[in-house]
Amino acid sequence: MTKVHIINHTHWDREWYFSSMDSLVLSERIFTDVIEELQQQPGVSFVLDGQLSILDEYIRLHPEKMESVKQLIKDRQLFIGPWYTQSDANFVNGEAILRNAMIGIFESKKYREYMHVGYLPDTFGFNAQMPTILNEVGLDNIVTYRGIDLDKQITEPYFKWISLGGEDQVYAINLPQGYGAGMLLEPSQAYVDGRLDPAVDFIKNYSKSDAILVPSGNDQLPIVHNLPNKLEKINELGKYDYIISNYPIFIDEIKKMQLKEYRGEFREPTLARVHKTIGSVRMDIKRAIFDLENKLLYRTEPLLVIAKQINLDISNQLILLAWKKLLEAQAHDSLAGCVSDPVANDIRHRVKEADEICISIENIILKELAELLSLKQTEVLLINPTPKYFKGIKEVKVLSKKANVRFYDNESEVIHTEYIAPRENILEETPGGNRYITEPGYYILTVRLTCELPGLGYKVFSFEEVDDREKMQFLTNTKIKGKEISLEFHDQSVDLHKRDYTIQDFVCLTEEGNAGDTYDFSPLEGSEVFNLRFHKCHCYQGKNDQIMILHGSSQLPATLENRKLKKSDQTFTYQMTLSINEKDQISGTISFLNNVDSHRLRLQLKTLDDIKHAKAGVPYGFINRKNKSVQNWKQAYAEMPVNVEPFEKTISALTPTQEIDVFTTDTKEYEYKDKFLWLTLIATTDSLGKPDLVYRPGRASGDTTKKGHVMMDTPDAQLRKQAITFKFHLNVNEGERSEDNLSNWREQLVQPDISYQRQFLNLFMYRIDNKISTGNIQTTELKRTFSLLEFQKDCHVSSVYPSYYYQNAFVVRFENPTNKKVQLPLESFFKGFSYQCVNALEEKLSFTDNISPYSMLTILVKPLY
Repeated sequence: MTKVHIINHTHWDREWYFSSMDSLVLSERIFTDVIEELQQQPGVSFVLDGQLSILDEYIRLHPEKMESVKQLIKDRQLFIGPWYTQSDANFVNGEAILRNAMIGIFESKKYREYMHVGYLPDTFGFNAQMPTILNEVGLDNIVTYRGIDLDKQITEPYFKWISLGGEDQVYAINLPQGYGAGMLLEPSQAYVDGRLDPAVDFIKNYSKSDAILVPSGNDQLPIVHNLPNKLEKINELGKYDYIISNYPIFIDEIKKMQLKEYRGEFREPTLARVHKTIGSVRMDIKRAIFDLENKLLYRTEPLLVIAKQINLDISNQLILLAWKKLLEAQAHDSLAGCVSDPVANDIRHRVKEADEICISIENIILKELAELLSLKQTEVLLINPTPKYFKGIKEVKVLSKKANVRFYDNESEVIHTEYIAPRENILEETPGGNRYITEPGYYILTVRLTCELPGLGYKVFSFEEVDDREKMQFLTNTKIKGKEISLEFHDQSVDLHKRDYTIQDFVCLTEEGNAGDTYDFSPLEGSEVFNLRFHKCHCYQGKNDQIMILHGSSQLPATLENRKLKKSDQTFTYQMTLSINEKDQISGTISFLNNVDSHRLRLQLKTLDDIKHAKAGVPYGFINRKNKSVQNWKQAYAEMPVNVEPFEKTISALTPTQEIDVFTTDTKEYEYKDKFLWLTLIATTDSLGKPDLVYRPGRASGDTTKKGHVMMDTPDAQLRKQAITFKFHLNVNEGERSEDNLSNWREQLVQPDISYQRQFLNLFMYRIDNKISTGNIQTTELKRTFSLLEFQKDCHVSSVYPSYYYQNAFVVRFENPTNKKVQLPLESFFKGFSYQCVNALEEKLSFTDNISPYSMLTILVKPLY
């Protein structure tokens, strides 16, 4: 007889249309009730949504419950973790998903144990590399809901999910009717016949297993009281054998089965909506989250590693606090932006706080390092936060009494100048007493410096202040060129020329109305898509590149209502700057002030021939995607399966003869069709959820059309009067570029410019410079150049960060983002250090110097002393 495993749980959205404080108040009562009910029912268990943050917040309210919680966890009645929050799995960097599990597991140790289950029951689809990520934190399973197509992808709800590289795998449990399939558990014939037995019947249509899982719970629902008695009565009424269970027990059951295998991602809106266009709503929040994610990974963490190795000690608790605030913002609803305006403000504030932690950590490290180096005012300290030797261009900020600086032995170019005028009657505190002076004027210069930097270290560069300044040469034509590529402004558009071919209207902006909500873009029926044209062009010659500045303005409908009336009543202005260097690499910046409501703005790139497929960056690799037909979609899908997809930093459009690669950290959403590739800049809207959209018919997402709920306006999601700047880089290649080459390009572009000048003209150039006391710094003599590690270029480093578990140790994680196995010369990489292979939890693994395709290798590094 079929045994149905009933697992009682609550799904706990930390915030949504309600705030995290609302959730906290709810948890105070519901979690207390959970503890008390479990204590009275020894045979009952409960899953606290797989995220530790909500328990931490509850225990801060009720520290006296700590021992009870620990005992329930020990008795396997209460299941917590492994995640810190319920992360999005499409628009979050793979390293950030790892940190979510690492921090959740690290913090769970105070409660004794965590649930060894990759539990993500409501995430809006999954990237294809989740098996690799889960294996790296010691998990061999996952529980999912959205994104799977049980007819076309995998025909059973219980299966093995294989990574893109084929080496990593997890046991996958899909909840085809969601995490609320068995909610309420009412012991009545109406409930059993109308809800519970049919839920099992549905699963049995796809599974031959005699073990079936039905979760009992829903959003913010309390524990089911008297569960044993209720199940006893339900078993008298139903046709299946219903038993109290938990996820570890059921996972042990499916491990005994013969399971089918699946390799790939889950983005199909068949059983449930995945909101395929959610990657562009509330772009102000998303971009702040993307920026913070990159700052933590590529600036703050490696800076802490360098600092600790030169005896500048800063507590790991600060970086943990910053990560926690980011992880709260990366919960699936929070990052998606399908939240109310007050909640959006809460998210912005948390990201702001975490950003300030990162900036201040960096400020302290750089200032104390500058003091140890006795840096002069005409010297600049540059940091290389990656273990790979750097040769190229860095942008540095320099404060100078003169309008130009010249670096010794290095080519430099001032690309931006800001003059700060003198100030009178300024108080100066001196040992002889206070006096009032006239503070002299000075210049804040942005300098492009050609330099070489050692791996994971720093170098000091000297400059002189000079009066003369080379002015950027104005080009009389409207064309810029590199070695083989040129861009030409012609008839309000930009054409690309390369050797024997031309792509007309190669790059532009497109704009259209958005009748959707904070979940999905939806086109306004009958409205047109505007190509935004340029009307003025100026071209310049720089030292290392040529620059084209384009200006444009268009008349657009100010509101959705005006768009319906075909009334273009708002002047929308925009600027695009394009540059080409001698290596034919194109860089671009788009800027505009958003003064139009309910619209979508995208960057459009054009290829020579039709695009046959796209290659998108995903965690620790790349995935090839082809467009799918959307005809007759209403028969099989919960929403239109539009070909709008996520990418991580790089997206490539491949034609039979050409590949165009795009790098950006400012968006993670693209679409292609025919010869066009689009990257979404913004999609603005006025509502949390709307019913009957073109791409999403029927009920509104967000509960706004449920009985008793109300529609919720989101005026902040219109991004009114927000100044938007979007940066990108392009490569135009003949034929397909190797994944190794593409990864090297991505790594070079993602590395930040980190510099510091020890100056006294403006003590607020760095956030807390004027409050950092350096009087207690040891006068240890430091070299002017320092390198902790320096790897050869044919390896890829995913992250470098201080150890979570060992004092003075740090972690280096290598990745292999290619489809071929690689071997690393670890002995030469870590000469002078003790090192061992570990996973992300820093648990020791068998030694290997090989990395499987699309996978990673984590090394724990300790000094020999």
